[in-house]
Formats: sequence, C-alpha cells, structure tokens
Amino acid sequence: MNRDSAIKFGASIAVVFALFVILYWPAIASIRWSFIAPHTTIDPDSAPVPGMSRQAWTRPIGLGRTTIELVGLVELIAVPIGVALAFALYRTDAFGVRYLIALLILDAFIPTPLHATAWLGAFGNVGRAQAIGSSPILTGLGGAAIVHATAAIPWIVVIAGLGFRAVERELEELALLDRPGLSVVFAITLRRNVAALAAATLAVTVLVAGDMTVTDLLSIRTYAEESYLQYQMGNDAAATAVSLPPLLCLGILIFWGGRRVLAAEPERLPSVNRSARTWRLGAWRAPIGLISSFVVLFLTAVPIGTLGWRAGRVGGLAAAGIAPYWSFQGLIQTIRDSCGDMIDPLKTSVVLCGPGAACAVVVAWGLAWRSRSSRPWRIVAAVSLALAFAAPGPVAGSALVVAYRDIAWIYDSPIIMILAYAARAFPYAFLTLWPAVRGLPEAYFDVARLSGLGPVRRVCQIAAPLTRGSIALAWCVAFIVAIGELPASHLVEVPGYTTLAKRIWELLHTGVESRLAGSALVYLAFLAVCGTACLFVVKKISTRANIPE
Repeated sequence: MNRDSAIKFGASIAVVFALFVILYWPAIASIRWSFIAPHTTIDPDSAPVPGMSRQAWTRPIGLGRTTIELVGLVELIAVPIGVALAFALYRTDAFGVRYLIALLILDAFIPTPLHATAWLGAFGNVGRAQAIGSSPILTGLGGAAIVHATAAIPWIVVIAGLGFRAVERELEELALLDRPGLSVVFAITLRRNVAALAAATLAVTVLVAGDMTVTDLLSIRTYAEESYLQYQMGNDAAATAVSLPPLLCLGILIFWGGRRVLAAEPERLPSVNRSARTWRLGAWRAPIGLISSFVVLFLTAVPIGTLGWRAGRVGGLAAAGIAPYWSFQGLIQTIRDSCGDMIDPLKTSVVLCGPGAACAVVVAWGLAWRSRSSRPWRIVAAVSLALAFAAPGPVAGSALVVAYRDIAWIYDSPIIMILAYAARAFPYAFLTLWPAVRGLPEAYFDVARLSGLGPVRRVCQIAAPLTRGSIALAWCVAFIVAIGELPASHLVEVPGYTTLAKRIWELLHTGVESRLAGSALVYLAFLAVCGTACLFVVKKISTRANIPE
C-alpha cells in the first residue's frame, strides 16, 4: 500500500468510526433493547411483557397517518413560498434583497420552541389569543402546520437560494439566445437547482416529522410525540418500539430521496465560482421587492412584536377584575429580570452546542468528500442521512442513553449532550456542504495530480479553501440546529446543565406570560448577535480562494 492509499484508508476509517459513534452504535443498541427489554407495552395500565408487543406495531399506523398529514400541510404551505422567495432574493435585483436575506438568515436561527412561544402566544390557545382579542386561531393540525411552516420557510430560502446561486451563468446566457427569460428560469435555473430544492424539501420534512415541541403544546399525537411520552413514563424500550415501523418506512423513503439528491446534483463547470447571473426585473423591481418585504417582515416582525407586547404587560388584579396593562417601563423591567434568569442556560448552550456543531461539520465534510467520487460512499451517505433524519428526537436521545449508559465517562458527563447535538446537526451540515463539495470542478484536481500534489495537499490547498465559505455556513447551520434542539438533549441532559431550549420549554408549559416573553426576547437578542457575527464571518471567509496553477 503506497502513501496515498494509506492516507485515504486512514481517512475512511476515521469517518466510519465517527459515524459509528454518533449514529450507528446508538441505533443498534436501541433496536436491540426494544426487542429484549421487559417493559415494552404501550398502554401503561397493561402488564409488562418481554419483547415487542403486538400493539407496538399496530398503534404507529394511526400515528404515522397524523405525521404524514402534518408534514404534507407544512410542505404545501412552506415550499412554494420558500422557493419563490429564494429566487426573488438570491437571483433578482428586487428592492432591498440584501437586508431581507439577512433577516431571513437571522430568522433561521430561531429554534422551534421560540417559534411556538411567539405564534401560539399571539394566535393560539397557549396565549389565549389576547393579542387580537379573539378566540384561538392556531389550534389543531392546521395550527401546528402553520407554526412549523413559519419556522421552515427561512431554511428553504437559504438552502434553495444557495443552489440558485450555484447555477452556471454561461448556461443561462446561452439559453437566453433562443428562449425568453421565464422559459430559461424553468428549463435551466430550476432544473440545475433540483438537488438543492430536493434537499430543502427533505430537510423540512424530517425536521417536522421528528419534532414534538409544537405537537405537544397543541395535543397532536404524532409518532415523535408518542415516543417522547413513552420515554417520559419510563418505557424507553416502548419509546423505540412504537417508532420502529414508521422509522423503517420513513428511513426507506429518505434513503431513496437522499440517493436521488446525491445523484441529481450535477457536476459544475469550472466557472461555478463566478457570481451567478442577476435577473433584471425592470418595472417589477419595486412590486416584487414590496411583496418579498411583506412576507419577510410578517415572518419576523409579528412574532417579535407579540413577544414585546406580552413582556410589557404588567399590573392587574384578577380578584378585582382589573386587567394587566402595557408599559415601556414594565417591558424593560421584565427583560432585565429575564437576563439574570437566562445567563447560566446561555453559557451552557454555547459551551455544548459549539463543539457539537464542530463535530457535525467535520464528520459531514469528510463524508461529503469521500462520497464525491465513490458510489459505495454515496450509499453510506444516503444510509447515514436516512438514519439521522428518520429517528425522531426522543428516539435519538433514548438511543444515546441505551448505548452509553454503561460508559460512565460519557453518560455522566457533558460528552453525551455534545454527541446528541452532533447527531442531530450532522444531516443538516451534510446537506449544506454537499452541493459545494460535489460541485468542485474536477479540472482543478486533475491539474493538481499532474503537478504532483498528494491527497492531503489537494484537500488542504484546493478543496478546503474552495469550500471554506460553505464550511463556515455549515457550522452556523449546525449551531442553529443544536441550540434549538430539545427532544434528544432533554433526554440525555446531565444534572447541572440546563440549556436555553430546555429553559424556554419549562416556562412555555405554564402559558405565554410576561416572564416567558421576556426570556424569549433575551434569547432572540442573543441569536441576533450570534447570527450577525456568523454572517460577517461567512462573508469574510467566502472570498475567492487562490487556486494553484
């Protein structure tokens, strides 16, 4: 074995080991436990039986139907709006696109518990719709779909927008010689961006299917919610058992979809690093800009305004029938009190989510690089994505518990929380990195091989510099996912380590009142600072790299 082969083999072993630690071993241990554990009945009043009960296989049918209905509604709402907005903001000269993109990226930093806090506090039963003085609007399956859609649209815009910007300028300009502009958009721009669009749709699908935050508040029983309830009752084996049938079906669907995404991403022309073509809207520039501004401001300003309104409501006396009133002094005092309450959870989240996001990016980049020119590695990537995406948060958390509870230095330390964050953020980091890594022009590496550059120097001098902007963005995405992750990290939480998401979740169960609204505003301010810093860093890092001749 020569030196190059030895380096490739060592890198492959490192990637496989990392995937085994954060994904495969927890999955194997959890599935094994679901078959041999003595307490696997779904009904808490029935007697425990060894192995998996028949009810564990039949009950998920109804749960799966509800999950599919919820995911379908979210996709129906979010995908058309997100794709249209992504094209308008990333590829046209519509008015104010830079500021709107920045707002949406910051909005993507907002985790699901905060979306639930803001929207349900204004229009749902948690806040009793006091903001508009009517009965609750966001209730049931439709309400959950709208809340999830508001959280999903920024993700779709960012992922699809990056794909739109990667479409080769020459192909569009050549097509414009024979076709009108609108025809080129559908025939070239959308078709060359099909992988990014599919990746965005797939990411949103599994993000909704695996979350139990909104469904728990609106009493909608999906299979993720059922898994969480079973684990809370102490039936960790039942929590896995009830999710195995839908997990298997969803995993197969994701595996197939993931392979299609990996195969659909085209090999880019060497000029991919040039700026994409900007479509001139002419007289439509102002109207499209106004429509885009209205959508973005609705997604960002309405929830923030609602939280500010609730945080400033003070005074009142229920016994005397005196309603609370809003005051600026009350708002300032609520925020001041909330700052002290959120400092420790803030520190904990940063300390744990940062390393978790870094681990996810390292593993994702290594897997993307090995999958770039290898069919077997693409299968490994598709299986890994299917496993990571198909497992709902509660199952992922309980799987880590089963896998590492006998290893004290992992289970009794923050390491297990870092592993949870890495496992949950890994698929999103991979989807962010894959278009950039897959789109690296092969001509650069052919020249490097002829110049005598080995595999390490090709990675360090070509691949890494060309994808450093995507690496920075992937870390930001992974950090967003990690800092807003609740189901898995909640189940593996180590005593003394309460995160921001957990703190908001605890307060949310008492209703959206001034204390929770103030804490949510502090949380949003922290995310805004982090988001602005990340945008600045990504912009600086994304400068064009120098390629060796």
